[in-house]
Amino acid sequence: MAMAGVAREPGDEIGGYTVVGTLGRGGSGAVYKVRDGGGDEAALKLVDARADEVAARRLEREVHALQSLRHPAVPRILDAELDGDETFVVFEYIPGVSLWQHVQDRGPLAGGALGEFAARTASALEAVHDAGVVHRDVTPSNIMMSPDGPVLIDFGLSHREQDARLTRDGLVSGTAGYVAPEVIDGAEPGPIADRWSWAATVAYTMTGRAPFGSGTGAISRTLEADVELPDVPGADALRAALGRDIGARPLPRDVVAALRGDTTVLPRSGEVAPTVVAPGIAATAVMTAEAPPTDAATDTFYTRADDARADADQTSTGTPASAPSPPITGEPILMTEDEEPASTEVPIERAPRHRLMVATWMTAFAVAAALAPFVAFFVLIAGAIVVRAVQRRAQALHSARQRRGQRRGDAALHTLGLPWHLLRAAGETIPAAILAAAVGGGAAALGWWLVSTERLAPASQAGQIWGHAIALAVGGVLAAVTLWWGPWMSTTREGGHRLADALAPTRGVGVAWTLVAVAGIAVVALAVYLFAEPWWWPAPDLPQ
Repeated sequence: MAMAGVAREPGDEIGGYTVVGTLGRGGSGAVYKVRDGGGDEAALKLVDARADEVAARRLEREVHALQSLRHPAVPRILDAELDGDETFVVFEYIPGVSLWQHVQDRGPLAGGALGEFAARTASALEAVHDAGVVHRDVTPSNIMMSPDGPVLIDFGLSHREQDARLTRDGLVSGTAGYVAPEVIDGAEPGPIADRWSWAATVAYTMTGRAPFGSGTGAISRTLEADVELPDVPGADALRAALGRDIGARPLPRDVVAALRGDTTVLPRSGEVAPTVVAPGIAATAVMTAEAPPTDAATDTFYTRADDARADADQTSTGTPASAPSPPITGEPILMTEDEEPASTEVPIERAPRHRLMVATWMTAFAVAAALAPFVAFFVLIAGAIVVRAVQRRAQALHSARQRRGQRRGDAALHTLGLPWHLLRAAGETIPAAILAAAVGGGAAALGWWLVSTERLAPASQAGQIWGHAIALAVGGVLAAVTLWWGPWMSTTREGGHRLADALAPTRGVGVAWTLVAVAGIAVVALAVYLFAEPWWWPAPDLPQ
């Protein structure tokens, strides 16, 4: 969340620039879309120098770093004010979204598109390193997908290799899942770790998910080099680039070649090759304009490095490594020398929301009460128990990995425990099920009586059949809503979204599932239209 001192609204003036809208906010300031006196648009990054001296010094360093770079995938600076109370820097503005948002909206990149993305970003990163700058924050949130291709943005955490560190005493800044393992262990951030973060970002681009997850669980998975990638060209090279052994990591140019299918990358050994612009990386097209600063705040975790451990790593690697940043989720964590990163217990990550898909399926089962009221209610109860057990199983797996780290066979072991989770979920669902039966059954019975006595429907056959069907369907919907929002059902709701996310990994699959539910509702309506009478099983037949 941005500091109060940098909060601006559209129409406000900043150093002669008029604020048009907000592009992003973060702990070090805010980024605004602005318009200059000539009507040209730009991106302005503002920090409150009075409230945060470190942030102001980082911004000054960012300006100096970018002024020394000339690359089509690295933004240029138009203006800067570093001495006043309002400390800001102005970049050329281009339309686009972050890589993270691009993948969320359109899905992962593959084939030639993935290879071109990797080549352009690797070339930009090598140019940054050739200028003597370490980015320290390479993540999907800090790559802008412009009309001309990806652009590496937000050098707010960058530093020249000869600069003194600006991270607050005893802390290393970054985001879980995009920080190189040697940096977590205490090594000084440098180009090697920047390349690791780049590889993690490419892995996200390939799969559509953070390669090591988020939160403190990502720390243990990073240290174990536990990453799952699809069996596609370049995947083996990416796995090697994300390994713990610095000497065995292929260079970005080798990863790009493997992604393009040009070669098979074998683990390296011995000394680490120097940082140079790889000739194997294809040249990038010159952009008409560069990207603005980040459009979304990044979540940050902090670890306190053990000095002796850092010295040992520095001696063993010979070259400093660099820290990265991500855009995904996770609450800030502060870990001291006496704490173990992997043992910090944090809540399980919230499942992605699939509200439309969940709502249409619940509605489909609920309106089926017009044809089989008791069966529909039992299916709703069974569904609630299953999704609650799914969430219980996910929570148990998450807790185990928080305590011991990720191990082979964890998922299978906790799947074997699913019957216990089902039994526990059934017991926990009883109060909400009773309430749902009372609300839904009561509403259906009242509606049935009002229709039968011709208070809500005419005496004709069509009027009575449609009236009774609607009464039962309304009862089913009320039962479903009560079950969803009933007492102690938050775990059930979360499990519903988690199961929906598993069944619909992409937007297209989610749309297909939604259409199936809509088709089910249409079938119920057609059956009522054809004068189908309710099936009361397992209860005795009631008067038709």
